[in-house]
Order: sequence, then structure tokens, then C-alpha cells
Amino acid sequence: MNLTRIWDWIDKRDIDKHVVSIVVLYGTKILTSWAMAFATAHADKPGLEIAAIIAAVTAPYMALQAAAIKFYFDSRSTS
Repeated sequence: MNLTRIWDWIDKRDIDKHVVSIVVLYGTKILTSWAMAFATAHADKPGLEIAAIIAAVTAPYMALQAAAIKFYFDSRSTS
């Protein structure tokens, strides 16, 4: 019973949606930092090769970002 009340309190204030957005944004920061460090550490490789590696790693996360942003704005417009 207490967990239901806690979840209702969280759900009424859309805290879950905000937390998901913050976590995805933080993941974006970490991934961007990694990409910059990777490019700096491998400056001897051709730029196209570095770009391809970074794109291969970040592409799945970009799909997650798109889904999370869509979820967030859809939930905000229906509330």
C-alpha cells in the first residue's frame, strides 16, 4: 500500500519522466566526453577512420536519445 502511494506521488508530478530525461542527458555528456578523448588520443589515425568509429559507437545511443525525447515530449503534451 505504501509503495502504491509513493508511486502515485511520483507519477502525479512526472518525476519519472524527468529522471529518464536527466539520465539520458548525462549519458550524452559521458559519450561526448569519451568521443573527444578518443579523437584526441588517436590523432595519428585518419580523421575519417576516427569519425567512423565514433559514429558506430554513438549511433545506437542516438536512437535511445530520440526515443527518450519523443517519450518526454509526448508525455508532456498529453498531461
